[in-house]
Amino acid sequence: MKINKAYRFKLEPTAAQIQQLKQACGCQRFVYNYYLKKNMEQYKQNKTFVFYHEMATDLPNLKKQFPFLSESFSQSLQTTLRNLDRAFKNFFKGLAEFPTFKKKNKHDSFTCPQKFRIEEKVIFIPKIGEVRYRKSRQIKGKVKSITVSQNGGRWFVSILTEQGIEQQPKTFEKPDDRDDSL
Repeated sequence: MKINKAYRFKLEPTAAQIQQLKQACGCQRFVYNYYLKKNMEQYKQNKTFVFYHEMATDLPNLKKQFPFLSESFSQSLQTTLRNLDRAFKNFFKGLAEFPTFKKKNKHDSFTCPQKFRIEEKVIFIPKIGEVRYRKSRQIKGKVKSITVSQNGGRWFVSILTEQGIEQQPKTFEKPDDRDDSL
């Protein structure tokens, strides 16, 4: 059986890298809010929504319209669109409320699904470069993605892994008879 497990470590970015991390978070937030607003407007006009495939197809046009988005890792932007798509689908299933706009500096984060590299003291983040981090324990399992986040002015990286675990055999034996004479 396989499970997902995340390891969280503190990043130690330089001042220039902090600026790049903030910009990457801002691009994610901009894309999320742009397509959320676009969906709200489209629903008012013709009662339909735009889901992941249409948003991802339109993303290159948005990058041409707003060139600063090209400075962000494109797969991170696509992951943001998947997150918005999941938020809409959860709303329609009745599992969550309608998606809301993302706010600056509140839970700033972005995910890199690939093209990152993890070494002993540095993590290579696409479009940002090698960032030092404090590794406090061994990472086990197959690394699936990394998520960089900010909390209280400090930066962290969460490394998502997939690990195999042994499934315990199911037993259908009765528990030992207890002494109920007490």
